[in-house]
Amino acid sequence: MTSRTRITDADYARLLAVRTRLRKFEHWSAGQAAAMGLTGSQHQLLLAIRGHRGPEGPTIGEVADYLLVRHNTAVELVNRTQELGLIERVRDDVDHRVVRLTLTDEGRKRLNALSAEHIEELARLATVVDELIDTLRTA
Repeated sequence: MTSRTRITDADYARLLAVRTRLRKFEHWSAGQAAAMGLTGSQHQLLLAIRGHRGPEGPTIGEVADYLLVRHNTAVELVNRTQELGLIERVRDDVDHRVVRLTLTDEGRKRLNALSAEHIEELARLATVVDELIDTLRTA
């Protein structure tokens, strides 16, 4: 897509539509997490742990990067979520100074339930975003 020198009223309307739909998704997602007894941040933490690539779980620093929060904020989130019995800290097998995060069975169960619903909602969101992108390409 080439850059434009002039942004039209229709461009602004499309940008608003995309941002509004993304905010609606975030609001819906927070409601789904609350129904499972979680905050939106706790849901994101569970997802960051489960979605982490690699054979071992992520460190708190890696989770902070995924969630775009400071390290101390991630520590507090991990503490609260661990108190709920959804995650645990484990020492790295190779470097015992490193602490990694893993899901408990209960954490896995709640994340699985939330993820199934989110995948369906994301499929609906993708359709809306694709339509908006197509209109931008043809504009």
